Amino acid sequence: MKRIFKIFLAVLLLTGISGCRVMYDVGDNLMRNFSTPAKVKNRIKDPIRPEVRLSALWIGHATVLLQMDDKVIMTDPFLTNHIAEVQMRIQEPGIDINDLNQCDIILLSHSHPDHVNFGSLEILEDRFPDAKLVFPDGIKEFLPPFDFTFVPLKISDYRKKKYIGQSKIVDGVSITSVAAYHWGGRYGLDGLLWGYDGFCGFIIQYNGMTVYFPGDTAYDDEFYKFLAENYEIDLEFMPIGPCSDCTLIDKPNRHLYAKGSLMVLDDSKAKLMIPIHYGTIAELSDPLEPRYVLEELIREQPQYKDRVKILEIGEQIVIK
Repeated sequence: MKRIFKIFLAVLLLTGISGCRVMYDVGDNLMRNFSTPAKVKNRIKDPIRPEVRLSALWIGHATVLLQMDDKVIMTDPFLTNHIAEVQMRIQEPGIDINDLNQCDIILLSHSHPDHVNFGSLEILEDRFPDAKLVFPDGIKEFLPPFDFTFVPLKISDYRKKKYIGQSKIVDGVSITSVAAYHWGGRYGLDGLLWGYDGFCGFIIQYNGMTVYFPGDTAYDDEFYKFLAENYEIDLEFMPIGPCSDCTLIDKPNRHLYAKGSLMVLDDSKAKLMIPIHYGTIAELSDPLEPRYVLEELIREQPQYKDRVKILEIGEQIVIK
């Protein structure tokens, strides 16, 4: 009963505080139900190949299909047409799940509905029931009893500058939970009001390769330098939206923007950065605005040209 009351109160507060956003999303969703998401041309039919050491395919939003040698990892799966029946995607997923024959590990960065999408997890459960589901410990109370093997990780205490949470070997892959500058909870304000702490980023290491997936995060002037001092990052994925003013660095403790993503790239010293978390669902501003700003910043600062790869939804890059 206490849990139900919290949810009810959070919904009321969310509607009261963010009424315009809620009304926009509901109205937009109703209109989009008379149409279908835009098609992805020439979807890749063989996304996993034995000769590839490191590749990434952007499925959309924060969902990436990552191949590291013989291991296949999917981040924050969003494969359905809706998020919580409120927001409908504007472009279909970048992969047909029937073309995917392997998925060893699924990463969940935090419990917000656009990152823990139950319908998408059910799709993956039907096809890959033996996959390992890796997540920060605070997500567990929101998860239904899926058939996946659950692998919870303790989170870092970033407020005390303890940036590493816990490392585990999962199907031969080392996965470490690291700090993220966001918030937990499931319903929006519940995480802000009651302090759910189920959110993190991940360092993924396998066969000498290191990938950084931050989930949702904002900028911090010390943490990303810490990553550079402790990891040699081959590839990182950076969320760059949604942004109310896309020329800013971020919305503190909420979301990184394009300018902030380049600052993280500088601090972390990653070899390659791929921007994500834009262009997939409708926003109050143009869903592609974060990309336009990032492209303009790169034109003004060409030193980033070879260190940032902007993918189309459904596009795959082979790095090694």
